Amino acid sequence: MGVIRRLAEAQHGVVGRRQMWAEGIANGVLHHRVECGTLVPMSAQVLRVAGSPITEATMSMAGVLDSPGDAYLSHGSAAAWWGLPGFFLNSPVHTVIPWQGTTRRTRLAIVHYHRDLPADQLRLLNGVPVASPALTIFLLAGAVHPGRTERALDNAWSMGLVTHRGLNDLLQRLAARGRNGIRVMRRLLAERPADYVAPQSGLEARVNRLARDVGVQLRRQIDSGDQEWIGRVDFAVEGSNRVVEVFSQRYHGSVLDRRADERRVSRLTEAGFEVLTLWDSEVWNEADRVRDLLAAFSREGLNLEGKVSAPER
Repeated sequence: MGVIRRLAEAQHGVVGRRQMWAEGIANGVLHHRVECGTLVPMSAQVLRVAGSPITEATMSMAGVLDSPGDAYLSHGSAAAWWGLPGFFLNSPVHTVIPWQGTTRRTRLAIVHYHRDLPADQLRLLNGVPVASPALTIFLLAGAVHPGRTERALDNAWSMGLVTHRGLNDLLQRLAARGRNGIRVMRRLLAERPADYVAPQSGLEARVNRLARDVGVQLRRQIDSGDQEWIGRVDFAVEGSNRVVEVFSQRYHGSVLDRRADERRVSRLTEAGFEVLTLWDSEVWNEADRVRDLLAAFSREGLNLEGKVSAPER
């Protein structure tokens, strides 16, 4: 059991039959271990050391070992392993392997075959082989709704898992091979310049989406002020002195918060900015009105004879 335990300890309690064969352990020995109860079959290819806990890591590694060839967690499973919100490690997991000319179904994994899988985009995270965050986003782009891909991209960006340069370099490499999802990724990256700051919350992401629906380009977290720094505003309308602040009732609802917000808006106005304030309830529940506000504000600012004004608090 020495070789088996050594591998299992490094692989969250599981081993693959192909690994055992490579170590010179015959099927008869493995069959005996199963009969004795020291190894528990999880599939035809994967065995678990009896008594080892069954965790998400166990199921992830088992799916990798159950896949033919050298496999890596991919798609939504890789996104979950990297900690991207909205993705979960359900069994069977998704894995990716280089194209082999044929396809096979396995019990523990949904296997995706990738022509010219870029070796430099394959990682080992917490003992589990996994596609890099950048490659994971590209794989998602060819498999899920563009909106979900965009949210995953922004989350990976804000978490520091991907970079502008790395994503664009990978775009050039994968685009030459005609991969699914390239059109989606080309659009998403064209909208995100090198100094792009990804939304930190679902609220900010929704404001950005509503603005884009009406052709308004917003830049996030812009430092404001001239001789004296005023603060960082939530959004600035590209190419103008107009800024958009988004308030939530939870963090801006008290009397003290409102007074601080009023002082901040006054200082921005005195510094030459036009300020449109939006509340979270409007953003979530009055999408059409917010779109109209953003479109009008970007064109004409607040001097619209009452057509556009900061929302009532």
